[in-house]
Amino acid sequence: MGYKDKFNKNLKNLELTDGVITLKPFKLKDAALHLAGEDEEQKKWLSGGKSTIKSVGNWIKKNSGYWKRNGPVYNLAIWVGSNLIGMVEANTDENKIEGMKKGQANISYGIYHKYRGRGYAAKAVSLFLKILKLKGITHALIRVNPKNTNSLRIPIKCNFRETGEIKTKDGNYLRLFIKDL
Repeated sequence: MGYKDKFNKNLKNLELTDGVITLKPFKLKDAALHLAGEDEEQKKWLSGGKSTIKSVGNWIKKNSGYWKRNGPVYNLAIWVGSNLIGMVEANTDENKIEGMKKGQANISYGIYHKYRGRGYAAKAVSLFLKILKLKGITHALIRVNPKNTNSLRIPIKCNFRETGEIKTKDGNYLRLFIKDL
């Protein structure tokens, strides 16, 4: 069995680090930590509303299942030492993500409030791209609402190129950034 096969099937041992941050799967015991990190920014840009311990637990279980079935969503926790500081996720379902094409993965990320502004999101995205490349993804896409000024910095720091803007079905505008893997 090659490295790629072990990577796809052995989620328990999946861990990637750059020496500062570590990406690894969420575990159910992480639900309370993730919920504690949720703030108004994350509710606004990522979850769409207040989470509960039950909804976070279900989200972790669902994402674990996606890894085992090889997609379409790949989600990892971001750690600095023993501190859970956020999450990074890729969605490869072009039928669910407006502005995305086949072969692309839409990248989402969220850093908990007290850890923002330290470059962790850019580090997590850059590290995560290595995983996506191993999974055969050819292009990474980041869609950002222009009002989310903090998030707009991440694709630029990670050397994505801006390719335009779309208006979603719900009337929001999103700037599109893409990177070849």
